[in-house]
Amino acid sequence: MPKILKSSSYFPLQVTIDDREPGVLEREFRELGNMIIHRKRLEVGDFLLDGDFLVERKSIPDFCVSVKDGRLFTQAGKLVNSRIPACLILEGKNREFRKTDFSPKAIQGIMLSISLAFKLPILRTKSTHESVEVMLQGYKQLTRDKLEDQRFYPRPFPSKLKRDPLLAQKLHILEGFPGIGVDKAERLLTKFGSLQAIFSASSDVLLETPGIGKKTAEGMLEILKK
Repeated sequence: MPKILKSSSYFPLQVTIDDREPGVLEREFRELGNMIIHRKRLEVGDFLLDGDFLVERKSIPDFCVSVKDGRLFTQAGKLVNSRIPACLILEGKNREFRKTDFSPKAIQGIMLSISLAFKLPILRTKSTHESVEVMLQGYKQLTRDKLEDQRFYPRPFPSKLKRDPLLAQKLHILEGFPGIGVDKAERLLTKFGSLQAIFSASSDVLLETPGIGKKTAEGMLEILKK
């Protein structure tokens, strides 16, 4: 499969994975390269690609259980109301339906009901690998214009950060502070070079970082004191 990522190597794709998803999916993403993976509990969906595409992934057994307990329709409603383009991926081979209490016609009826009532696309995949491929294909289709803009106007991404094998973990730690997103976390690491240097800096020194205001700097220091 070609690497369906952002067009510039300066733009690693930010993928947030719900911490209840199996590790094999994270490995599938990492094998494609140019990814920054975050694991945390998502209120809606299982995967969020760069804030532009939201995906709920269900194995066939989980799909059937969620139909019985009504969870599926609640989740579908949340996906639609999130205002982020979303889809539901149903993962597994057809023979797995034989192990459930649902007939193929019943499953088709449920999928049709969700697609029509919620206007939510449902995509079928046979494996975790194929699910990741579909997510990236969907992301590419939704952000085609954005990719073209980035091809001509790439944001500088410092080479020393690109070479850091612990970059994802460091960004994740910094994003845990109030008011710190990916951009500000990158700027802090670019300026200070390490987490230790950032956490040892005074408020005045932190304020020298572009985008870091007094409230954010003082908030960081207050948390570090506790």
